[in-house]
Amino acid sequence: MRAYAAAIASLGLAACTTAEPHERVVARSVERVPAVLVSESTAVGAYRAAGTVRASRRAELSTRVTGRIEAVRVRAGDQVRGGQVLVTIERGSLSASEGQAASALELARTSLRRTERLYADSAMTLQQLEGARNAYAQAEAQARAVAADLTYTSIRAPFDGVIASRLVDPGTLAAPGQTLLVIEDRTAREIVVTAPDDVGARLLAGQEVAVSIGASGRRYSARVTAVVPGADPRSPTVEVRLRGPASLAPGLAAVAELPTAEQRALSVPRSALVERGQLCGVYLFAADSTMRLRWVRVGRSNGESVEVVSGLFAGDTVALDAARARDGLSARPVLRAPED
Repeated sequence: MRAYAAAIASLGLAACTTAEPHERVVARSVERVPAVLVSESTAVGAYRAAGTVRASRRAELSTRVTGRIEAVRVRAGDQVRGGQVLVTIERGSLSASEGQAASALELARTSLRRTERLYADSAMTLQQLEGARNAYAQAEAQARAVAADLTYTSIRAPFDGVIASRLVDPGTLAAPGQTLLVIEDRTAREIVVTAPDDVGARLLAGQEVAVSIGASGRRYSARVTAVVPGADPRSPTVEVRLRGPASLAPGLAAVAELPTAEQRALSVPRSALVERGQLCGVYLFAADSTMRLRWVRVGRSNGESVEVVSGLFAGDTVALDAARARDGLSARPVLRAPED
């Protein structure tokens, strides 16, 4: 009986005791990560002007006589030297004209000499002498014109270069002004872009600008050689010509970053950027003391800093070195200057 009472008392005591779960508090380790504030600065803006690469010297070779093509001595892609004969045109009709002009000139010369002798003997009037002189001058001019036309039966390279295109074959009838060949200089390239006239007004000859070439966007530095107004009569634009590397192939697309008026822009150090394919991001210190990957859109780079077009605000704190950060990391920023 006494043992039974002790057991009941023990159960009652256990019922009156509050059951509390066993809790273990785990302290999270917070890392100290070098950080930098997103700053806003005044920078020169940029206008992205599109254009193409072309040869700095390019000539469309033609003739001013009518005749059948006798021979074409080059093909597209051939390298040629200045003065080299590239195309010959049949000279038949011009040779006949040359003979006629030579005969007429000799006849006019003989007539002039005879008239001068007779005038000296007072057997000819001054009017007859002037007529003989005029006839000789006309015959001489005709002979020179035929001789000049004959030079156009042999088309020569105006400079060292490469044949960009061949537009005729032997047997083709050439007409005055018809393009026969196109030759380009291989030693220098010109990048030509179109920009608004207010952008062109800020450019100076010799000024260097950044240019992206081709689908790969490879960047080069090009020098302004000329700003030509009136590129498009329908709009207030200018043609900006830049001297590019000789290694560029004509016809490639080009985008030049031309300076514009100053504007406010956000920037971060290049080391803060995370690049994954075509995406760029930074590690942002969030309000819950963790780091979050924030995708951003970047613009131009200026040395070790990169312009941020969207995705951040002035005063945001980001990791200075993206390689030492990761998404979700518990961290406390240790602010440093970007150049530290």
